Amino acid sequence: MSLRTPMIRLEPSLGLAGLGFLAATPGAWAQTGAGTPGQPNLALPEMNVQSQTPPRFRADDTPVVRMPTSVREAPQSITVVPRALIEERGATTLREALRNVTGISLAAGEGGFSGDNLTLRGFSARNDFFIDGIRDSAQYTRDPFFLDSVEVLKGPSSVMFGRGSTGGAINLTTRMPQARNSGELTLTGMAPFGVRSTADVNMYSGTVGVRLNAMATRQDMAGRTRVSSERWGVAPSVTWGLGTNTQASIHYLHQSEDNVPDFGVPVANGRAVPVSRGTFYGLSGVDRERTETDVVTGTLQHRFADGITFRNTLRYGNYTRDVNATAPRLIGLVTPTTNLANVLVNRQAQVRSGTDTILQNQAELRAVANTGPLRHQLVGGIEIGRETSQLDRFTVNARPNAALFTPNYFDGYNETRALNTGTKTEATTFGLYVADQIRIGEYFEVLAGGRYDRFDADYEQRAAATGIRTAFNQTDDMFSWRGALVFKPISTVRTYFAAGTSFNPSAEALTLSTATANIAPEKNRSFEVGASWDITPDLAVRGAVFRIEKTNARTPDPTGGTLNVLSGEQRSDGFEISAAGRITPQWNVITGYTYIDSQITKSNTPAEVGKELLNTPRHTATVWTSYDLPRGVQIGGGLSYIDKRYGNNANTNQVPAYMRYDATIAWSITEQLQLRANALNLTDKRFYEGVYTGNMTPGAGRTFLLTLAARY
Repeated sequence: MSLRTPMIRLEPSLGLAGLGFLAATPGAWAQTGAGTPGQPNLALPEMNVQSQTPPRFRADDTPVVRMPTSVREAPQSITVVPRALIEERGATTLREALRNVTGISLAAGEGGFSGDNLTLRGFSARNDFFIDGIRDSAQYTRDPFFLDSVEVLKGPSSVMFGRGSTGGAINLTTRMPQARNSGELTLTGMAPFGVRSTADVNMYSGTVGVRLNAMATRQDMAGRTRVSSERWGVAPSVTWGLGTNTQASIHYLHQSEDNVPDFGVPVANGRAVPVSRGTFYGLSGVDRERTETDVVTGTLQHRFADGITFRNTLRYGNYTRDVNATAPRLIGLVTPTTNLANVLVNRQAQVRSGTDTILQNQAELRAVANTGPLRHQLVGGIEIGRETSQLDRFTVNARPNAALFTPNYFDGYNETRALNTGTKTEATTFGLYVADQIRIGEYFEVLAGGRYDRFDADYEQRAAATGIRTAFNQTDDMFSWRGALVFKPISTVRTYFAAGTSFNPSAEALTLSTATANIAPEKNRSFEVGASWDITPDLAVRGAVFRIEKTNARTPDPTGGTLNVLSGEQRSDGFEISAAGRITPQWNVITGYTYIDSQITKSNTPAEVGKELLNTPRHTATVWTSYDLPRGVQIGGGLSYIDKRYGNNANTNQVPAYMRYDATIAWSITEQLQLRANALNLTDKRFYEGVYTGNMTPGAGRTFLLTLAARY
């Protein structure tokens, strides 16, 4: 691939980044005289001098989305990844940012799926992404250029988010306009080849604020020949009424991707085949993934009085995706004694094209009130939405087979494609929820919450060859609940016992089949005992013991055929401990460890019974720490550990455990300029990021980043 084409595609965002650079110049907004009569001057940049800055990695004072408490007060395991941590780690994707969250693991692409695909506490979270509390389950690589923080809420969360959320939910918080003038431009060079530019410009005048975030990235994946990613995006926003009782905001996100997708290497005898790390089975000019993401959000918020706030959010999202990928599959029976040098690989085509949309409105009221000796923190809301998914699957002429060890990327191949099936789903959602956290005296609190959901999905599939149409409808009415008892023996310690439920309808991912169309949702319940301790105002430790049970998992009908029945059972037991904050004024740390003992306890497939859940490591651990030295120098580093995982429920396909080390060093040349170097996978560890039945995807090798940041 030549270098000229990628740079052309980066031009829109590089131009916006250039505007950000001009805005980031300290003198750009200096006013030499009075403003135009009747027109307020733009406020000059202000220097905020404090004796002690807040901890960079502790961000638990923010409200929990759709719950009446802050993160610190929530009787639930919640990990917050703040912007400062994302920048220190040099994370350019959401997946990299989530390396500081334990109990979570990446999954491989399969069946045409790609983008962000995760498991959380043993259960898939592919459909459990949210932006500011509104569902964002499309398949694309989320970039953190417009994010203020990432919140990972663990445990069933249907009482907050509706369908899904079995292992938890991932909520992305956007950067919105603020009542200050500021600007930041970053330019990053990468090795192997890569370049990245971001801009974040905030301006305000009176009660109106405007903010623009922009990004452009082009990167080759270290250690993976021919695999690359390219994307650009913009996220402008406007807020009217800053600092007043009534605020209105509009936020727009556009992100465009043009990638070479990576389905990794095939599996033999339950392990990834022993080929070199860079072995890639795709074809030149064929393998390609393009996505276009457009999300528009309008928010109106009004404060009636202290403690009483109404907020209405309306969002429309449109996601298009076109993927042509190669899934490598071994040809013939391969045994431990087979001479692998003679083995051929079938380049199985995964060709998909589709569009997803969402139109959703959420109205929410928050209130704080006293009734006698009780203090209530209430949140209640109603949401109505419509989601659609249109997907075309194509068949193509046979691709040339590849030698296992020496695939030819430039094999001559002219693709012809024909429509195989076309599917279309339309779904409507209605949700009504309320939660109340009641303070009883000095030592006790009680949380009680409930939610009613109605989810109605119409699915249609058309076979192109025969013209036969198959249609299904599923309508589910479900009630979810959550309760907790909190005990605070002293002001700095909180302990709790919590329980809750969630549900997974068959059409959760906007797809149905003959096997699943006529069965009720899967039901889940969770129990958690936890505690938090503010060791100092700047450093907190949290821990929890949990159990999640899927009480009626889908499993094949024992009488035969292709139907499923709800007679399976799965569980996930474990505990976790984490710490975040500042140990000394110069020393920041965030760390965590999670242990999960997962098991399929009941199934109509005997080979699954007693086995661990798909893609669920028993042990995960992470630590990141940084220290501020004199003369504006900062050093930092950390590790992330993922235990072995299985790519199927029978536990016959496995990838080994791995530990990855990362490091950083930064120098604040002036108050406005900073130079930062990052080394990702410092030891060039070979590991597998994604694991599935048919393929395993290697993670990136050693990668260096050098970033120059200009701020005011």
